[in-house]
Amino acid sequence: MAEESTGLVAFLLARIDEDERIADHVASVSPTADTGFCVWATQFAFDPERMIVAIDYQRVFAECAAKRRIVDAFRAATPAMVPAETLAAVLRELALAHADHPDYRSDWRV
Repeated sequence: MAEESTGLVAFLLARIDEDERIADHVASVSPTADTGFCVWATQFAFDPERMIVAIDYQRVFAECAAKRRIVDAFRAATPAMVPAETLAAVLRELALAHADHPDYRSDWRV
């Protein structure tokens, strides 16, 4: 995996980890298991500037798992399977949702 791709993978995995920590927090403070319930969660411990509204923390967990599977597919890809460029484009699309993050690199922009 090229150095650029390694950085992109690490960036995405860090954002996925952050989203999972938020969902864990929301799950722990939610007064109900009803995923339609809306609760505010602030990441005091890891990002005091970020306020998240979690409408469905179980969906966040599912999205994180799907994103991890996409990253894993990229890491396992061989040219005979799916061109790595195709999966790299998918990773860049996923990263674009975090373009305002200070660790985002403009050369990842699609």
